[in-house]
Amino acid sequence: MPPPPPLAFAHPRRADWRESLPRAAQVRLLLTRATLGLGEGLGILLALFYLHARLPLRALGLLLLLHLLLNGVAWARLRAGGTPPFEVGIHLAADAALIAALVYLTGGYANPFISLLLVPLILVAVTLPAPFAWGMALWVGGLYTLLMNHYRPLALQVSPEAAGDLHLLGMWLNFLLTAVLVAAFSGRLAAALRQRDAQLAEAREARLRDEQLFALGVQAAAAAHDLATPLASLRLTLDDLRRDYAGDDELAAPLTLLTEQSARMQRVLARLGDAARARGAVAGPRLTTHDWLAQMVEHWGLLRPEARVHLEVAADLPARAHDPALEGVLMTLLNNAADVSPAAIWVRAGLANSRVAIEVLDSGPGLAGEIGKRGDKLGGWGVGLDLARATLARLGGSLELADRPDGGAIARVSLPLGSAR
Repeated sequence: MPPPPPLAFAHPRRADWRESLPRAAQVRLLLTRATLGLGEGLGILLALFYLHARLPLRALGLLLLLHLLLNGVAWARLRAGGTPPFEVGIHLAADAALIAALVYLTGGYANPFISLLLVPLILVAVTLPAPFAWGMALWVGGLYTLLMNHYRPLALQVSPEAAGDLHLLGMWLNFLLTAVLVAAFSGRLAAALRQRDAQLAEAREARLRDEQLFALGVQAAAAAHDLATPLASLRLTLDDLRRDYAGDDELAAPLTLLTEQSARMQRVLARLGDAARARGAVAGPRLTTHDWLAQMVEHWGLLRPEARVHLEVAADLPARAHDPALEGVLMTLLNNAADVSPAAIWVRAGLANSRVAIEVLDSGPGLAGEIGKRGDKLGGWGVGLDLARATLARLGGSLELADRPDGGAIARVSLPLGSAR
């Protein structure tokens, strides 16, 4: 088999502002915002009871209530199906405005907690695309600039020296709060988003691979359809020639061989047709795994009569129905084994790590020798194994190739127990 064409991989896609963030990221974001609101409330209590500051409690309480209501809206939106990034950006911009309003009522830019304006900016930079981060930077920068000239002074009943020490203490507390928020929540938000991006990239690569394999399958189906008519004509012609030259010993053997080979090709085409008709349906009654594998090997043996297969199947495997896709995978592995050691092939099936393991073993020259003989690239023996891997991936399984310690190669198919239909 010739080596397959290289698969194309998708480049990472830019985030779409209309797509909802992952649920895990939105939950982390809500927890971060709730912790921020808790820090605001604790700061007000500290100024009220420890510093004995004169505060507009009604206005401050109203702002904290608005912050709580905004988080409640975000939680409701999450339960309803998620919040798109544009709406998340609006919520965080509103958080920054509420922080600025609290700072306005508690001393303006002289309040050490003004740097809490950085928290919404950090959250936007971690969770949303770059344009949102730049927009938030302009927003919080403008709020900070306004608070430099417009604020309500905070009246403290302490000396100027003590006020300076309290300012430094407030800066320390604010630093700790910001560090905790960034370390405990923002880092995990970034990890969740990176995981989402990796999953999207993997899904795009799988889709491209499936598209290429589907195109290959369409070409194979078209070729099978086109071959049906000339193959039928060939068989009719061979039948006529065998009748006309029935007594010719010199032509009898070649004509018999040609007839057998044409019948073999017709069986291959019939199997392709059966697989297409059985797509998406369970074909036939459920059989024990031993009987199912025995029938599959017997059917394959009609195509490769020179091969000898030794079958070993554990008794504790679940029953399954005929699955043309899985049987096609195993026939591909059997064909590869028969090409290098037709007289010594083993098929073993059993349970391994709570999964069904089916192994096809040969006594050939091993992977390096077989691949070198075929001239294929390392990692596969052509299009057949690429199709096999794609089929197993749809079934939740996998395919592993390895050398046997005593010579030859082993192809191991691993399937979940629930794959038995």
